[in-house]
Amino acid sequence: MAYADSVPIHPENSTAPGEDEALCEPRERASAILGIVAAFMLGLCVVLTAILAGGGGGLGGGGAGGGAGRGYGSGTGTGMGTGNGTGSGIDGHGSGAGTDANNSGKLADGPDEVAPPPGTPDGTATEGDTEASESVALAPPGPEIEPPKFGFTAPDAPRLPVMPPLPAAAPGVPKGRPTTGGSGASGGTGSEFMGVKSTEINVVYVIDSSGSMEGDRFAHAKLELKRSIERLPSKGSFALMFFNQFYNVFPPGHLIPANTANKEAAKRWIDAQGAEGGTDPTDAMVFALSLKPGAIFLMTDGVFTNHQKTFNEIKRNNPDSKTSVSTIAFHERTAEPELKAIAAANRGDYRYVPPPGAAPVP
Repeated sequence: MAYADSVPIHPENSTAPGEDEALCEPRERASAILGIVAAFMLGLCVVLTAILAGGGGGLGGGGAGGGAGRGYGSGTGTGMGTGNGTGSGIDGHGSGAGTDANNSGKLADGPDEVAPPPGTPDGTATEGDTEASESVALAPPGPEIEPPKFGFTAPDAPRLPVMPPLPAAAPGVPKGRPTTGGSGASGGTGSEFMGVKSTEINVVYVIDSSGSMEGDRFAHAKLELKRSIERLPSKGSFALMFFNQFYNVFPPGHLIPANTANKEAAKRWIDAQGAEGGTDPTDAMVFALSLKPGAIFLMTDGVFTNHQKTFNEIKRNNPDSKTSVSTIAFHERTAEPELKAIAAANRGDYRYVPPPGAAPVP
């Protein structure tokens, strides 16, 4: 009681029990909250500063490598701390506590080579892209876009106008000198030799090569013979014979197709023939009839050695006149009566062919 009596009591300054605790507790709580917020903001600023400066801090004991952020790895630790990370991207030093005794947030072990910069499949940076590749990460490739397809169709090539076929030339219309021995065109429907026409396309030419034909006369005969062969239709056939007292034949023993190759071969054979000897077509005509052609053209410049024998052998080997025999008096009319008789007896025609430059035949 004495102790109570010795302490002055000031009623106006006295406070009810528990009133000071009630007044101080809200202030202390607010101060604590502000301190926590300030600490958080300070830590956030430190982290942002470390990131912007290119260094990593030891967060959870893991220090990130320096050197512009090259390299990847992870470290383990138990402490929280902040610090400035340094190094080559393999070891980062910081104040955080890690598994390393030196508190260095060591990254996980990996390959020694430096990671390739982004931008190329093999990690080779192209010129001008090195700096950008160190600070800017490439976006993941997007879906492949197929280029648009246009519905354009090339126009068809213009059709060429169909030309009407040329009218066929009239059969046997002469294109050379009909009054002087020019051969006419057969028109594909027959044959013609020195203006003498025939509807037959399988023919044999029997040409005088006696001595009297030598020189320009023989050259003229060869020229007309080549022209006639050239005008034969390709579906026809032919054979050639030169006679004096003997005869030569092309080809031996048969008719050949009137194709281009055979015509060229016949022309070469004609050029190789010469003129000499007498004038006897009998054996040559017998052989020509044995080939069974549709027509025979017999040409000579003179009288035969034995006209009657020749006439008889022709009729004996052509009794029904199935093969027509046309005759030509070439440059001379001395054998005209005999030649007309042979043609009349064998369903053929006769013609006189004067030398070039002579007066027309009346």
